[in-house]
Order: sequence, then structure tokens, then C-alpha cells
Amino acid sequence: MNPYEILHEDEDILVVNKIAPLPVLKDKSGDEDLQSMLRRDLPSCAPFLEAAHRIDRRTSGIVVFAKNPVALKTLEEGFRGRKVHKTYIACLEKEPVPGEGFLTHNILSDPRRNMSVAYIPGSAPERENPRIKGQNAVVAELSYRLLMKTDRYFFVEAKPLTGRHHQIRAQFSAMGWPIKGDLKYGARRSSSSGRIMLHGRRIEFPHPATGEILTLTADFPTDETLWKVIADFLPGHGSSAAGKIN
Repeated sequence: MNPYEILHEDEDILVVNKIAPLPVLKDKSGDEDLQSMLRRDLPSCAPFLEAAHRIDRRTSGIVVFAKNPVALKTLEEGFRGRKVHKTYIACLEKEPVPGEGFLTHNILSDPRRNMSVAYIPGSAPERENPRIKGQNAVVAELSYRLLMKTDRYFFVEAKPLTGRHHQIRAQFSAMGWPIKGDLKYGARRSSSSGRIMLHGRRIEFPHPATGEILTLTADFPTDETLWKVIADFLPGHGSSAAGKIN
């Protein structure tokens, strides 16, 4: 399976589906990163290619790159100004109750452990965790909706309204709904692929040069049976009711 799939390319931007568990940018691991890989593989990206945002190393899905400095600046302003709308699909180990809602947490980054702590202000974690006391948190917001469930797992659509480090992973973990394969945030076991089951499925944003709204969708990785389950279900899923399979 290829480590990435090209979803869109023009003279200003490149949009890819990151399939392999690899970092978007160089990190201290020294492992090959997606940006360097694209610069090497695609001659059209050699002069300039910079990621306008990141997704976590062990997640899959859409990443947008700029092919010139002007496009990069415009894209980054779009992310900061909430003009970019992203939709993720997560496979959870526990059923979210209620099945649809809006989550608001305070969130703190813990660089030493490369993770984030999400908590509700005034809750026990805030009172008891020394890493939280006295620190300045930022607000993390997302909406979610249960799409379908198997006997053991629960597929949820998540739409982050803020762009915080490990936001979806931390917020679902804080609710007691860890993502399958995400040991760092409470999952029972890792996955054979090395990924966690969180996929950047859809993105909608204004093109940095034309202003035209682009809407792109990324296929799920094909090497995990559970992704095939939700892929087969999604084309015909209803707008509100959650489906169920055995």
C-alpha cells in the first residue's frame, strides 16, 4: 500500500491522503516524513512545498500543502480564521452517550509526554492533577455524531471547531471513549498497522488563489477490516439515525 494518495494538485496547492503512520514534518525520531517524501517524489513540488497544517503521525487522512509562500500564508490564515472545515471518522472502544453532541474542554499540552490533557473546568482532574493546577489552558471544542456500531466498536463523525494538539484524541479520552489503537489515550491495545483509528475524512476550504470552495474526501486505509466496515456503510448512511451491524 502506498504511503499517500494525491487528492488534488494545481500550481498553488497539493492535497494528499496520508495513509501510512508517518510524521507530516521532520521530527526527532529521524524517520522519513511526508513532506520530504513528496518533495522527493514529485518534481512539481521541489521548489517549494510546506504543510499548511498537521495531522498526528499515527492517524490517516487529508493534509494540505502549499506550493508557494503566498498560498501558504493564505491557507494558514484560513485555518486560524476557522474558514477550513474538517471532518474526521473515529472508531471508539466505548459507545458515546448521548450519541450526538458538542464537547467543550479546557486542554493543556504536555510536551514532555507529547500529549494533551483535556478536562472540564472544576472537575476532579483539574482539582487533583498537579500538571493542570496553575496553568493556562486553551479551550477545545468539537461536535460529534454516532454513525454506526458493531458489537464491539463505535464509529463517530467528529468535527473539531478548534485546532488543538491531539484534540480529538484527548477529548474523547476525557469522556471515557478512547479511540481504537490509541494506547497513549487509554485504548486497550495497539493496532497491527501501527495507526490509531482516526481518519481525516473530509475537508472544505477556500482555494488560496481563487477563493473557490474546495471539498475533498479521502478514502480509508484498506489494510484494516474495520475501516472497510465503515467505508461500506457510509455511502448510504442517513442524516441522523445511527446504523448497527453485527
